Amino acid sequence: MADEPFNVGEALNQFMDKKHLHARYAAIQKEVFDQPDIKAFFQTHKDELSRELVNRDFSVLYEYYTQQKNAAAGKPVVHTGYKPVLALTENRIVIVYQPDEATLAAQRLRMQANLVQSIGMPKLIERARLDDFSEADADRSAAFTAVIAFVSAYIANPKQYHRGLYIHGSYGIGKTHLMGAMANELAQEGIPVTLVHFPSFAVEMRSAIGSKENPQDKINTIKQVPILVLDDIGAESITAWIRDDILGVILEYRMQNELPTFFTSNFSMNQLETEHFTVTKDGAEPVKAERLMQRIRYLAKEIQMAGENRRVID
Repeated sequence: MADEPFNVGEALNQFMDKKHLHARYAAIQKEVFDQPDIKAFFQTHKDELSRELVNRDFSVLYEYYTQQKNAAAGKPVVHTGYKPVLALTENRIVIVYQPDEATLAAQRLRMQANLVQSIGMPKLIERARLDDFSEADADRSAAFTAVIAFVSAYIANPKQYHRGLYIHGSYGIGKTHLMGAMANELAQEGIPVTLVHFPSFAVEMRSAIGSKENPQDKINTIKQVPILVLDDIGAESITAWIRDDILGVILEYRMQNELPTFFTSNFSMNQLETEHFTVTKDGAEPVKAERLMQRIRYLAKEIQMAGENRRVID
């Protein structure tokens, strides 16, 4: 079979196509290499990269460049919630995927939510922030200032004993909200806090009697938490068992182990002792009431909060 005749024009066109292809490739390379993150990657690894390595792994760099370009244009990304990052691993350029800022923020919120445990507490505490009190009026400023002081001191030295607060005042003035804000602030620092609506907890404890649940397990859990808030103490239906075998046991443990404990109440400390803890269906027991109050006074400093009822909706 005779050889096909050499076509000068076709050969010239092929040569020009190759030349055009090389020019286009060079332009793409320049575009990729000028991308800020890629330039920074080259600078960081300048002593480890060679021309051969960069040419060999250019497809990885081009993939990274394309993903960044698509993300900037609002187009779908490869892994939603994750951003590509260039890395040099075992003499190869690779793309690793790390959580983006939105994903990290969501993870932090989940972590914080896990650090704030609650029993019978209103959902509003999830949204409570100390910033809500940044312009606190005079009626609430003493409690707010004391909480700020505790948070700062505890973060600075968590192993030292820090006395809690007993915040009392009328309904709806923000006592529970302030405790929720404190808990969320501490959770941001990785510090767990447990908030317990004590009247609800007392009901749970009564319900556990005669059931498969062991009341002692709940008591052990509550008494050992690093920071405890007992909310609305004094609103529970008091019995000698709740006073002495539940609350007394929890507070005795926390006093002996110097664990920060907070209280909110509509009663002052004196009122809580004389009007609530002293008399049960078993009669008046002032000595037992006084013994319990000694524990509360050791664990917490009393602060009165005043102000208008913020729960009222016109």
